[in-house]
Amino acid sequence: MRFFSDNAAAAHPKVIEAIAASNRLDTAYDGDAWSQRLDGAFSELFETQIRAFWVTTGTAANCLALAALCPPYRAVLTHRDAHIEVDEAGAPGFFTGGAKLILLEGPGAKVTPDAVAAACGAIRDDVHQVQPAALSITNATEYGLVYRAAEVAALGGLARQRGLALHMDGARFANAVASFAVEGVGMDGLADRARVDARMG
Repeated sequence: MRFFSDNAAAAHPKVIEAIAASNRLDTAYDGDAWSQRLDGAFSELFETQIRAFWVTTGTAANCLALAALCPPYRAVLTHRDAHIEVDEAGAPGFFTGGAKLILLEGPGAKVTPDAVAAACGAIRDDVHQVQPAALSITNATEYGLVYRAAEVAALGGLARQRGLALHMDGARFANAVASFAVEGVGMDGLADRARVDARMG
């Protein structure tokens, strides 16, 4: 196996076969049968109604989601070692049109409700300071730590109280889900029941 990057790896022959089999005339621009099947598959997986959007990379998914959640004149709260800060170059700022990343501390690259509350409390509520619009967490983190379902729920609750959208970076979301399989917690428990607004995976 090669773990360098799925963006650089060759496609599996079965993937190429599936692409060739799907190459037929259909409705364009997200009204096609494949998009509908994808929505259905993800809705079943997350046990809630999902609208899935096809993009080429995880960076594109994160940045387009953050652009939808945060206007250019506001900010995204995230850990100083979050995936969007240390692994996506200037893409978040570029795609959001200039939204600021406000970097938080926390053990193992995990954000805590106290850190979020402290950061929000330190920002004056006036036009001279950038106001946060979203909170972004990486699950699992760059250090391999996983947010438990209760932790995501606590952050989701705080985000709602503060008027923030909650974004979950899915760079290693499958690892987080696999770590909870023995506890009977699935994707819905790690995201939707915690009221995550956008998740990438």
